[in-house]
Amino acid sequence: MEIFDLDPKSMFDSTPRKKKKYILLLYSMSQEHEERIRMLEKAVQKTLKNFILVRLDDPDEGLKAIIVKNIEIIIIDSSLFNNDSISIEYAIECKKRKKCPILFIASEPQKLISEYRDKLFMYEEFDSYFNTPIDFTEFTKKLLQVSTSKGRAAKRFSLNIPISMYRLNNDKKYSVTLSDISLVGFGVSHRYEDIFSRGEQVQIKVPLAQFKIFHAQYGEFLPLSGKLRRISISGDHLGFSIEFITPLQVEVLCQILSIMNYKAKLTKFGEKTAEDSAAKKILLSDMM
Repeated sequence: MEIFDLDPKSMFDSTPRKKKKYILLLYSMSQEHEERIRMLEKAVQKTLKNFILVRLDDPDEGLKAIIVKNIEIIIIDSSLFNNDSISIEYAIECKKRKKCPILFIASEPQKLISEYRDKLFMYEEFDSYFNTPIDFTEFTKKLLQVSTSKGRAAKRFSLNIPISMYRLNNDKKYSVTLSDISLVGFGVSHRYEDIFSRGEQVQIKVPLAQFKIFHAQYGEFLPLSGKLRRISISGDHLGFSIEFITPLQVEVLCQILSIMNYKAKLTKFGEKTAEDSAAKKILLSDMM
């Protein structure tokens, strides 16, 4: 396994190696944190031998590395900022550049969890955190899991909204159902006999009125471009990755996902309340 401390000056001069995979470790070395940092390095060396470990103590250079290198996993140690809230804000900037798994080493776990749920809940299927002192075995298992996982890069929310979809190769309009959406993709279902092929591109328009949103630029519909990635065996369910998305579109999409996440929490709370009420009725009937 190769390990190197990335030199900012040579970063852009290196010959691209598409098949190389990198894991980015961000930290601030001090005597207080040295033992933990060495343990993290050892865990990566032992578990991910086909990865190149990049070690950086400069947050700005870390963001540059995400762009120019094939970073597959990011580890943010609490020593980098000494503030878990700032670690979350930094993770948001990382996700804007590449949506890869992030492992947090937390100094205040409850604070980190609270901030994450508020600002990064869309990615909870991939990211994770660890308390200190770190359990070496647990950490290596998580590294192996995120390095081999083929799961989604963002949390998906189920929908059932009729929308218009435009097939860009023939400019044909389809009336389909938006079945799910996330920060990185969406799924649609349809009843057409047309055959779709992986790789072709479409554009959809998400009705913002469904979420009680009106946008100054997009008005009542948010346009999203997608590339077809998955086709069900029946052919009537299609999965797309979102392509060519602008920061303004990301902002509106995050609004939609935040609203859906809030509704999901209310539904879950209502179900739990109903279950508790039913359990109390059963208990009271047994006592009578």
